[in-house]
Amino acid sequence: MLAQEVIATIPFQIPGLLFGAAAAYLLVMKSNPVRACFSDGLRATGRYRALWITLGFFGFFDALFQLGLRVYFHAVLPPAGRPTFFWIRDAWRDPVHWLSGTPESLWFLPQADFLDTLQQSKLPALEHLAGIFNNLAPSFPVSALAAVLLLANWNGHHSILREALRKRFGRWTCAVHLALLLCALAAILKPFIYVLPQLLRAQATSPAAGLLWFQWAPVVVWLSSLFEYLLGVGIQIYLVLLAYVWVRGLSFTHQHLRDFAVRRFSFVVKWAALVMLLSSLFIEAPLILKNFAPFAQWFPEATLFTAWLQPARAALATFLLLSATMQITLTFHNESWSNAVLDHLRFLARHSWPFAWFLIIAALHLYALHVLNLSVRKGVGEGGALWVLWTLLFPWLAALVSAWLLASWVSLFKRCDSPRATTDNWLKS
Repeated sequence: MLAQEVIATIPFQIPGLLFGAAAAYLLVMKSNPVRACFSDGLRATGRYRALWITLGFFGFFDALFQLGLRVYFHAVLPPAGRPTFFWIRDAWRDPVHWLSGTPESLWFLPQADFLDTLQQSKLPALEHLAGIFNNLAPSFPVSALAAVLLLANWNGHHSILREALRKRFGRWTCAVHLALLLCALAAILKPFIYVLPQLLRAQATSPAAGLLWFQWAPVVVWLSSLFEYLLGVGIQIYLVLLAYVWVRGLSFTHQHLRDFAVRRFSFVVKWAALVMLLSSLFIEAPLILKNFAPFAQWFPEATLFTAWLQPARAALATFLLLSATMQITLTFHNESWSNAVLDHLRFLARHSWPFAWFLIIAALHLYALHVLNLSVRKGVGEGGALWVLWTLLFPWLAALVSAWLLASWVSLFKRCDSPRATTDNWLKS
């Protein structure tokens, strides 16, 4: 009886809760000490739509590729293992379960699933927050096309990159350049990895060939992920510079800014190499080694994700948050690692209060964004038409929020860094 009374009051509680949440949100956004930076970020995103269109483009094609894989697996896998597709659930309305829905309704998100969504959104939101300071663009599968264009020296970008690497690394240029080319080749091969098992099965090849693919395909994926990360970092540098020229009111051409971003990329490569090393050791290596018999017992597949990969991903994201200004400092200032680390520590010591507020507000938005995403995906039913539509629309919503937060971060860094800021002639170099 008590439960029914509580349920009966829910329709009257929801509007009050929503109103209270909206009022608290407006209060925080209007009274926080970095509100001017968020206003700058909003205006920069509106002025240069490339900030969010670029991120949306990469996110959309990533989602489109995943949907294409789902369609492919639905066509080639046995019925028992196929991903499901359906049109839409019936629009069923229930006076008791109007909020969560029922299994037969258009929307079905029981309380247990919603609480699970709140838990599952923590890690994606944390990684997304770390991406503001490192890499926001999910570059696969566009990375395969980018690798082809790089090898073809499209618009001379390969030559510009090679010259910038030569100036930065000297005698080590050949080794760095060859490693980059190897990763680019892996990025071109990666899309074909997903269809190769079905081709091997169709041609009735020996089990040894299937085992060979099973063991070494993750190596190609790892090398490709390195190229994807470097491409994402390059895109991030371009977007940071694009936001910066708005903040400073500078004139530019997009071609010149792209070339300049390629040159500045060479100053970030060493820092990116450290991030790639950590990611390779603690995330990619277990995924590769688990497929080889001598190491399989070290990384049991049943618990690999929850016991190892999730903590490793959270630790890497936390490391990126703790070193938040490293990439943007190396982008704007020609500095060594030691000087960049000192500048980062000085930034935290002098500007910890506004930086903490930026992290809090950005984290709240990103957590709400990922809760919304998972809630909608679960609520409309995986594989349904509405699920497919949301999967293709969400990257653009995420791109808008990401671009706004990235531009806001550039504004905050510029305001805090202004005492030591150099003239704007460096942008014309």
